[in-house]
Amino acid sequence: RRENRVEKENRRAERTADGVPIQQHIIPAGRRNRPGGRNPDAYITIHETGNTDAGADAEAHGKYLAGSAGEASLTSWHYTVDDHEIYHHLPDDEPGYHAGDRMDENGGNLNGIGIEMCVNEDGNYEQTLINAERLCARLLIEYDLKPSAMRKHEDFSGKVCPAKLINDGRWDEFCNAVEQKYRELKAADANG
Repeated sequence: RRENRVEKENRRAERTADGVPIQQHIIPAGRRNRPGGRNPDAYITIHETGNTDAGADAEAHGKYLAGSAGEASLTSWHYTVDDHEIYHHLPDDEPGYHAGDRMDENGGNLNGIGIEMCVNEDGNYEQTLINAERLCARLLIEYDLKPSAMRKHEDFSGKVCPAKLINDGRWDEFCNAVEQKYRELKAADANG
């Protein structure tokens, strides 16, 4: 059997975020949880999966989104980050169903790149944060955004998410780390 284009795209790592591999696992077009349309990439919206089960890493969440349960739940986001890799689920220029604001004109679903961070009990949460910081910084540069474009899921829907970061009082620390990585990458890009 010959591989189709989508299968080939899903098998290869397209790029990295400062050394962290980004695996392509794009939700097929036409699925109910891939709404289509245009996303101007005005925000980066941070979430946590809330799934502490062992094995609930980026790959497992990619399988969920591509499966019937993900489609039925009308849930989708752009990236899932764990302690060793990143899965890419939606093209960045398409909206997703992640911010809990339906398709509000100024909301996160239509205007934001949704990033879910894994909180699985067998993962290293601190490394997940570092990997998410790297991805956020790279996306800020790629879409010519400033670090002030970082948003919490909570900013759009009121849901306490990313819950661990918020409840531990670490949101500002996370944003500062993203800004530091952003500055480092901007300087390296300017010199390279």
